Amino acid sequence: MKILEISKDNLKHNIRTIKKKIETESPNVKIYAVVKANGVGLDLIQYANYLIENEIKSLAVATIEEALKLREAKIKEEILMLTPVLDKKELQLLIQNDITLTIGSLDEIKNLNYVVNQLSTEKSNKQTEVNVKVHIKIDTGFGRYGFLYSELVSILSAFKIMDEKIEIEGLYTHFSEARDEKWTRLQYDRFCEVIEFLKNNGYNPKYLHCCASTAFMKYPNMRLNAVRLGSVFQGRTLIKNTGLIKIGRFKTSIIEIKTVPKGYNISYGKTYTTKKETKLAVIPVGYKDGFNQTVKRDNFKFTNNIISILMEIKKLFKDNRLEAKINGKNYKIIGRLGMYHSIIDVTDSEDIKLGDLVTLDITPLQTNDEIRREYI
Repeated sequence: MKILEISKDNLKHNIRTIKKKIETESPNVKIYAVVKANGVGLDLIQYANYLIENEIKSLAVATIEEALKLREAKIKEEILMLTPVLDKKELQLLIQNDITLTIGSLDEIKNLNYVVNQLSTEKSNKQTEVNVKVHIKIDTGFGRYGFLYSELVSILSAFKIMDEKIEIEGLYTHFSEARDEKWTRLQYDRFCEVIEFLKNNGYNPKYLHCCASTAFMKYPNMRLNAVRLGSVFQGRTLIKNTGLIKIGRFKTSIIEIKTVPKGYNISYGKTYTTKKETKLAVIPVGYKDGFNQTVKRDNFKFTNNIISILMEIKKLFKDNRLEAKINGKNYKIIGRLGMYHSIIDVTDSEDIKLGDLVTLDITPLQTNDEIRREYI
């Protein structure tokens, strides 16, 4: 048995907490719930439906597959595609499924104009109007998608050459390091300069957004009139004392119990040998399921690398073994994790038996998509 159990009550609490925060600090700000990566690990369809039930009516995804899967599940609410699309066939498919698009270059606009005109020609005999909504992406210091904030002439051209059948509904940017207040303020100011430039030239998109979860919590004054929220709904945020709570727990059960003698090898690699007679409990969960997955360090900044190395050295002097909770008590996991199994030291615990419930600390986003999600 392996289940990621999601508390509806806790999720509802977080939704209400976030809504109240908006109502009291920045009224009339629209929420785009980011449901990318299998609903941020919560199961795309179940999570989207629960958000909709709780009056979160606009969703955001990162891939074509996510957008189409939502439509196939009969979800009719607004869906914002956060990744630009260049392929004409894919654009046509997204338009036909009423997906709001992201545009980040003049080439993308040319392609979109072409597809819209093709669809309009095909539908002219049916008298069916082609309506497309887009958000323009501005790169204020991320180096990924979007018009460079300094290329104001190109940004203005985007508005001028867009086909009249296409509504530019939004304008947005993305912060690269929301914890860095000085840098984030610079990105925000760059974005505001673009907004002001467009207004002075007669263009005023309906929705303006730059804050994702961390920036939403940290900078209320930067929320403008829309935000993109993902991890905060799970109660996961880098900001302390938010009133949010965790919503999920990973559940499994003990499938074997045995006692091994002193000096006995445990698991792969001969990395752990028992120091005394040891009682073991085996569970069918390993790194393939997402247990103990960590984000690899890819930061090349010298000072950050030094900090990371110092943190690793500090860990050498602490007990960093993984733990599992059985009958309300924490037990150490010993030996190297297997792909599909882990071994727990339950020595001197008389109350533990086969089939007992075991809970593990695995975040929803890291949990293998094949694991069943259960909303309770």
